[in-house]
Amino acid sequence: AISFYPPNRKTGSNIDPSVPGGRTLKRDNYNGVLNPGKTADIVQFAACPGPNERQNMRSTFQYYGLRNGKIGGLEFVTIEPVPKNTQLLHWYGSSWWSERGIKRADVG
Repeated sequence: AISFYPPNRKTGSNIDPSVPGGRTLKRDNYNGVLNPGKTADIVQFAACPGPNERQNMRSTFQYYGLRNGKIGGLEFVTIEPVPKNTQLLHWYGSSWWSERGIKRADVG
């Protein structure tokens, strides 16, 4: 599951324009998680890269859907060519492994 920060209904943006000099993602509109289970969404199978791997995709922080709506989404893009049968990898965050008591390992 992925944290969901729905965009502003009028602007379609999830960027905080009040932050000087940056496009900081707003964090005051958290609305649960996106659960891709039982869908055809391949992002649900993407892993966090291990110590000898690097991510080949990333979030654009472009969210879709309405607050408390039935459907929502978060856009991901590849950041390099991804050969057929290659594991999709995106960074979960620096503390993802340690918070779960899991030793970080390569995934494939």
